[in-house]
Amino acid sequence: MRNLLYPLIMLLWFGPVRAETTPLDFAYKARLGDSEQALQRIELPIDVILALTSSNLSDLAVFNIRDELVPHAITSKPRTVIDHSPELPFFEFDRYLQQNSRTITTREQNQQENSLSELETTETVAVQSVRKDYLIELSINDKVPNFDRIELTWTHEPASQLLEVRIEAGDELDKLRVIKSRKSLTNQESGDVNWRSIKGIPRNKKYLRLTPVNDVTSFELQNVRGHYREFKEAPVLTYQIDHDVFPSVVRAEAMRIIPTDSNRVIKGDLYGVWGNNESRQRIRTGYRQHNLRADDVKPSKPIGLPRRAYKSIWFTTQEDLFEAPRVELIYPQYELIFLGDDNGPYTLAWGNHESKSPATDLRAILKGSLKQAQQQSALVTLSAIQESGGPSRLALQPTRPWKKWLLWTLLILAAIVTGRMAFKLYHEMIYA
Repeated sequence: MRNLLYPLIMLLWFGPVRAETTPLDFAYKARLGDSEQALQRIELPIDVILALTSSNLSDLAVFNIRDELVPHAITSKPRTVIDHSPELPFFEFDRYLQQNSRTITTREQNQQENSLSELETTETVAVQSVRKDYLIELSINDKVPNFDRIELTWTHEPASQLLEVRIEAGDELDKLRVIKSRKSLTNQESGDVNWRSIKGIPRNKKYLRLTPVNDVTSFELQNVRGHYREFKEAPVLTYQIDHDVFPSVVRAEAMRIIPTDSNRVIKGDLYGVWGNNESRQRIRTGYRQHNLRADDVKPSKPIGLPRRAYKSIWFTTQEDLFEAPRVELIYPQYELIFLGDDNGPYTLAWGNHESKSPATDLRAILKGSLKQAQQQSALVTLSAIQESGGPSRLALQPTRPWKKWLLWTLLILAAIVTGRMAFKLYHEMIYA
């Protein structure tokens, strides 16, 4: 009996040995597409988002073919930035002919036998300068982008001299306003494009006029390019809900309230319940949503939601509606990036209420940033979703009080061992 006591003490002291994490610890799984790149990424669909039990998306894991965890990180997909550099039309706006005089000195040397003679002649000649103004059209397809810079290509004489121009901008040719009285430019070879570019152009101006202001002999504009960036909204996932309870613990960034009646505008107040509160609290006063479809009407803007873990939501409306509006939740498009170990194919598993998977955070081992890894990684597909450990993994699992049972068992066994030892000593004393 005494031999059994020591293993029990060690078990109580160190606790049970936790088994390795496997896909069966998660509710669902899906096989990932193959890729030869080390860094790979998956776009998480809405079905995955709705089955997560942790608001920080921690109950996600990627396994190799040996059911070993591989390091991963989760980030949202950024908005798309597109660089544009269209060629802009320009026209000769005005021309100046200026008659100047210039003194020219010539020297002629003559060598005869042991003597050297030099003849110097000075004369004044007439020089005609041609200086042009140019008008640049900034509109593209009836829209004027917000240009970061306008890059010019030109020739002027003398080429070694800086070209200084006055820059005017405006919407009408007879109402141009000076935005730079003097801007120095050079068309010499240089890695700095600022020497060939104009910045600080006011927004939504249709025309730009360039006028030389220093003494150059000629100025011929050859090419104009406008540089600007187009920012597109980051991709999102939309989920329509049929009741007031939020379908996922993952936070939705925004919501739309869409009237089911045609051509309606609705407005009202927005309420929600979050955290440990049981009573609803006001989120937004005076929201406005519509479903009008017309070229001169802006689309209905989504309602931004504060960073809270909502349990449920209510909204009121001042309109008499035949049918309840439709409600859509808007989530970011999350991407999971993982580092392969050449043991594919890989499996994505998710949905575990314990949320204690010991996967290595990819951020901690990357040389560069997570954004760089996102750009360099290969996008792989997600196959059909299958049950792994089953939906029961999404709920808190009942735990047995094994420590209490083990302690009572240990105490009883210790009492038995102690009693047996006392009885043995008593027996030895009597019959000694």
